[in-house]
Amino acid sequence: MKRKILDVTVLCMFCICLIVTANIEERSAGRTGERQTRTNESAMTDENAAPVAGVCRTLSGYSFTTESDEKTGISKKQTTLVTASENKDSDEEVAGQDREDEKEAEENPAVLAGLAKPVNAAETMSTTAAQNRWDITLTQDEIDLLAKIVWLESRGEPVEGQEAVVEVIFNRMTSGKFPTTVYEVLSQGNPVQFCSWKNRDYAEPTEKEYQSIQNVLDGKTSILRNDTLYFSTEPLTPRIDRQIGGHSFCY
Repeated sequence: MKRKILDVTVLCMFCICLIVTANIEERSAGRTGERQTRTNESAMTDENAAPVAGVCRTLSGYSFTTESDEKTGISKKQTTLVTASENKDSDEEVAGQDREDEKEAEENPAVLAGLAKPVNAAETMSTTAAQNRWDITLTQDEIDLLAKIVWLESRGEPVEGQEAVVEVIFNRMTSGKFPTTVYEVLSQGNPVQFCSWKNRDYAEPTEKEYQSIQNVLDGKTSILRNDTLYFSTEPLTPRIDRQIGGHSFCY
């Protein structure tokens, strides 16, 4: 019996030794694997270190410290910083220009009107200086009014016929026998020459009428005598200056 107990005891001790030995080997293998893993990680870190260092050196070229520039040996690129004072100066210049534009618009209503509405072909006609033999200049309103009467009186006439109508009106304005303004000449009731005056609100002048007026204003025409003061489909006096289209121009 004692012999059996001793054999069992030895067998147990042997099993315990095997288990302890296996555990020691497993721990040793684990430590070896951990050391290998750390070695691999270290190698990977070394491989990535060069690109990272290069990026750091590149970024240091844009640093704002003198020390980093001296260490890297990389020169900075010239950078222009806009300060608050410079922005303030720029804003003041823009505001000053705006004030000048507003002042100019107040002093010259034509400038303000030009900014407020589109310009058409008729409005581009120059009336700033007289270039004709009558020394007459017209405002845009006067040109618009005259264009309506020219359209009503001679819209079916050739350009020369329309220009002659304008010359009659200018002859009247400077004759001393009639009023001196376009409005008064066209609206005069006695003697009656422009019976179309009452229909002026229905007139639809075109570029042709405006151009005929401008030709006379620019001194490009010399059709009638300076004392030719009448026109009609029938001669109003026995002294006929010109016959143009359907109109007889008399003095």
